[in-house]
Amino acid sequence: MRSYDVHSDEATFASILKACSEMTALNDGKEIHGLIIKSGFNSYETSTSALIDMYSKCGDITSSFEAFKQLENKQGIMLWNSMIVGFAKNGYADEVLLLFQKMQESQIKPDEVTFLGVLIACAHAGLISVGRHYFNYMNKVCGLVPRVDHYACFIDLLGRGGLLEEAEEVINQLPFRPDGVIWATYLAACRMHKDEERGKVAAKKLAELEPENSSTYVLLSSLHAAAGKFGEAKIAREAMRENGITKIPGCSWVTVGNKTSLFLVQDKKHPDYLSIYENLDDLTGMMKKDDDVEDYDMLTSAEMFG
Repeated sequence: MRSYDVHSDEATFASILKACSEMTALNDGKEIHGLIIKSGFNSYETSTSALIDMYSKCGDITSSFEAFKQLENKQGIMLWNSMIVGFAKNGYADEVLLLFQKMQESQIKPDEVTFLGVLIACAHAGLISVGRHYFNYMNKVCGLVPRVDHYACFIDLLGRGGLLEEAEEVINQLPFRPDGVIWATYLAACRMHKDEERGKVAAKKLAELEPENSSTYVLLSSLHAAAGKFGEAKIAREAMRENGITKIPGCSWVTVGNKTSLFLVQDKKHPDYLSIYENLDDLTGMMKKDDDVEDYDMLTSAEMFG
């Protein structure tokens, strides 16, 4: 575009920043930020919201908040939502609640996305009573009808806190038929607290809704492994293979300088894979010796499905 002397607008920058967010390309995002300032679009809500989202997804929450603070006109809900969700997904629950309060003081009416961010923050921080309050506040005070993702977050909140019975009651009282997201969330909570009976029910429901979903078998196997029943865990893995279901290999990457290295589970194509696996074995061994790491079953499950 620039070589053809076509000028970028707010939508252009927002689209490019979204791509940077998805690739967690922080350095590229910073360069685009510089172009936004030079182009005079740093005072626009759409481009600022995209900046907040990009920095948040790249883990630079300080720069994200700086972009939020520097915009003088904060009357748009999109800007507040971007910052609240950014804080929430980076584990800053206190900041989410303070920003929500500031938002209300500024007479900005929260919407469904706002409450989704608040619920995510509460779930990650284990703020059960606070999360329950805002879940009810959303509907009873603000008149907003919770969506599937709100219920999933609320069930996740209860599940993480070990309130599996209450989470089950929420599922049974849903105003719609529970979908795969709901059952997968509940199954993950059962795995976390090693509740095999409830986990089996959740896995059965999930398999009925999404028979090709490999995560059902992965979570169920992990649940059995967490309970020390490795025979049952093996059966779950074999059932996945017998049904012709394959798991998409886990993928991660790291950028050092201008070079990006891509890693897949049990990948032997990387030129330094022997050194990588040697270091991984050393790290796993240290974790098993660390008294602060109480649960190694997820390591076992990951190795099973690698």
